[in-house]
Amino acid sequence: MSTPTSPSAPATAPPTPQPLVRQPVVRRRRPSWIALGVAVVCVAGGAGGWLYTVTSHREPVVAVARDVPMGAELKAEDLIEAQIATDPALKPVPARDLKKMIGKRATTGLSRGSLLTGASVTDEPLVKAGEQLVGVSLSPTRLLATRLSPGQKVKALHTPKESATGKDDKTAGQAVQATVIEVGGASNSGDRVVDLAVSQLDGTRLATWAASGEVSLVIVPVED
Repeated sequence: MSTPTSPSAPATAPPTPQPLVRQPVVRRRRPSWIALGVAVVCVAGGAGGWLYTVTSHREPVVAVARDVPMGAELKAEDLIEAQIATDPALKPVPARDLKKMIGKRATTGLSRGSLLTGASVTDEPLVKAGEQLVGVSLSPTRLLATRLSPGQKVKALHTPKESATGKDDKTAGQAVQATVIEVGGASNSGDRVVDLAVSQLDGTRLATWAASGEVSLVIVPVED
């Protein structure tokens, strides 16, 4: 006789694994590092603002439009208005004074594109009190190849022509200090008249040499 089979118990499902929950790591912030970062940001922002202010602020000034020789009178076409960034180290003439610069004389050679300063111009005449103006006609053989400019210091040398008697002139080689005032244009023969300012004591002597065509010029080196 067969034994009845009892029903089998249902299979139990394996337990579902629970996800692993990690606890957040709490990092402690150091107040000193935070303060340092804030300071760096503030300094960088301030520097950038200062740089922008300095470079963006431009000032109208007077600049030189073309080369001007030393001693020459400034004309309207010699000057131009320019815009530059403000710099305490620079002392250019402000653009509002441009018209006041016309008629002044350059105390030094001015180059195109340079800034005009108060020290580079003067109201004083080239012929000063106690001086005389003497015109000297110079042939090409007695004239310097270097361009002469108003205000330039020179020496006027007595270079007499050879005497018909063969006697040496004791004044040969004598010189007087002079300042170039004006250089005239060349004549058909190439001669030029140079106006020289000399002391009253030397005026008559230089005029006598010039009348005989016995003058040569020597440039005096500029002293530092």
